Amino acid sequence: MKSGWSILIALLLFLSIGSSVVAAEPTAYAVTFNGIKNAALAPQIKNGTTYVSMIPLFTALNTTISIDNKKKTIVGKRGNKTFTMTVGSKSAKLNGAAITLEQPPMLIKNSVYVPVRLAEKLIGAEVEMNASTKTINIRSYAIDLTIKNKLPLNNDKNLPITLQHSGNMKLKWSFKDESPFQHYTGYVGPNRTLIFKGFGDRIDTDYNGRKVYEEPYKSDSGYNFDAQISSAGYTIIARSEEDLLRWSNIDLYLDSNVSPAFYVDNEPSFDWLNINAAIDMKGNLIVLTTEGLAAYNAKGERLWVRKGWSTKDGTLSAFEGGLEISVDSANRLYIQNSDGYAIVDSKGEALLAAKGYFHPEITSDDLLLTNGNSYRFVDGQLKVAGSPFGDGTTGNYVSLERENSLKLMDKTWKKPLWVFEQSLKEKSRGYSLFSSTLVVDLDGNAYISTTGGTVYSFNQAGKMRFILNIDNSIISSTQIIPLSSTTFVAIDNNTVMCFEVAK
Repeated sequence: MKSGWSILIALLLFLSIGSSVVAAEPTAYAVTFNGIKNAALAPQIKNGTTYVSMIPLFTALNTTISIDNKKKTIVGKRGNKTFTMTVGSKSAKLNGAAITLEQPPMLIKNSVYVPVRLAEKLIGAEVEMNASTKTINIRSYAIDLTIKNKLPLNNDKNLPITLQHSGNMKLKWSFKDESPFQHYTGYVGPNRTLIFKGFGDRIDTDYNGRKVYEEPYKSDSGYNFDAQISSAGYTIIARSEEDLLRWSNIDLYLDSNVSPAFYVDNEPSFDWLNINAAIDMKGNLIVLTTEGLAAYNAKGERLWVRKGWSTKDGTLSAFEGGLEISVDSANRLYIQNSDGYAIVDSKGEALLAAKGYFHPEITSDDLLLTNGNSYRFVDGQLKVAGSPFGDGTTGNYVSLERENSLKLMDKTWKKPLWVFEQSLKEKSRGYSLFSSTLVVDLDGNAYISTTGGTVYSFNQAGKMRFILNIDNSIISSTQIIPLSSTTFVAIDNNTVMCFEVAK
């Protein structure tokens, strides 16, 4: 039997342990700065508030700090913001005006610590707490973007598009199609022109926005292709608004570029198929057969067939999926599939074939438009007619949609130099980054659009240059075309904008 003293001691120990558990501070969240962990911030929980080491915090925020050890006062300055605070006091001043802090600065292990929220209150940085990752992220990207202009253009919610910048930008010119369903894609044309292709429309301007050419809307004369099973192969049916054409007894290749038009008992039926095919300028059918890509005249006679075309890297197979075919006025075929591309003559002979992607939109004057560039096919070669202020690559920038981020990687590609992640507030509104919209100009500035059309731009040091706030309600993306080191064009659906940036 235990003595009374033993029981009393055990009880006191229990109460002591229990009271220490109750009084213990919660575990501090990890603190990151612009998405990257900063160990020097050394988070501490005091009085239920997350504190970080003051000097590393304000150094990261490019804020000048001076400390009067006798008076225990701290003076900070960044840009047009000046603040004064005192260790142990909630009273402070911001630009000369008295303010009250929720928690005071304090000494921890002979170093000054401040509440992490002061980065927001005193400097304007965004402090974002993410409970799911147990992280507090201090975001300083937009800290210098103190100017916010309403543009004379609205988004699809009929709200003004805004431009947030540091006082060095302006809208140079713009135009907007009257139809909300219009969707322009932009290209740099020859002789310092810009080409904007929409649904049947084409508008050319010079770099100052003056219209130099226009093609009005015209009905789509393209064909849709179906294949219907017959006793000796398939009957190919080509439909347009004006024509209905047929070719019988075609030995169609079924392993790619076809899809069932309907299902029977939840199983795909190959009795009726939708297919990828084309009609050339002479009315010949171009279709993939079991022997290769073939051409048939209106009588059903086969004119030529090709299994593939020679390239510098080997052979471009005609049998790959993702087949796309376009035709220019000289009856050249522009063939693209998942293996590469070929430009062939009216006999199926390759004029140019290579691995990679080149499937342009072809204009009425045989300009070849793709990826912001314009080309002409001359003497068996693609000649650049006009190109943006960039080489078409993204350098060491990378955007992964699964991470919803933009990063600039070091030369080894193993470590990010800086990381941009969308704020939780923006994510909560349903927006994410469109990695395919990432554009980098020759000065190393990056531009990327969200699924609402909003554009963020950064320089190589990770400093945010501007935010073009569009925030459409319907999923969209904004195309950026850099024209020079000081101008760029932004295209959002039916709206075209040109901006000037002072250096």
